[in-house]
Amino acid sequence: MQKALLSLCLCAAVPLAAVAQAPTVGVRARDMIVGSVGTGDLQLLLDDMGAHYTTSGVNDRQAPYVFATSKDGMSFGIYTACANPDGTDCRGIEFLAVFKSDLSVEQVSAIDQAYAAVSIYKSAPDTVNVSRYVILDHGVTWANLLENGEVFEVLCEKLTEELSDTSSAQVAESAHGGVR
Repeated sequence: MQKALLSLCLCAAVPLAAVAQAPTVGVRARDMIVGSVGTGDLQLLLDDMGAHYTTSGVNDRQAPYVFATSKDGMSFGIYTACANPDGTDCRGIEFLAVFKSDLSVEQVSAIDQAYAAVSIYKSAPDTVNVSRYVILDHGVTWANLLENGEVFEVLCEKLTEELSDTSSAQVAESAHGGVR
């Protein structure tokens, strides 16, 4: 009888120990090393940035992406670059915002040269893209990803004024004529 009770107690204790060791879903330690991302990671990144998730999906190469609105109201997307054709081993992410602007290619190029931390380019006669690319090869910390998101948001806010007095952020989906 004692052996049966001991076995029963051990059977109950083992799952409880496993549950106690499981990480909390939806939380990333700031010092966690990230070498590849998926849709869930992108959604957690948005949460940690204080952004409002809009939608997510995969492009024709199965690479995941998310769209969101920043805490300041700017629409943007986070796209992935994946090594495998099935959308896995995604070792690069791109923060991307699209702005309406009638500035010339030359004017946009001059602004781009003043901002080394982002790429600013004309994608259509009345459209300017602002992009920040992060390479995850060999891993970066979660805190580093958050910092990259913060830099992107701060620079986009500053660029809104420079691109045009009437510029406004558009949905990031239009950046590449649809979802990439």
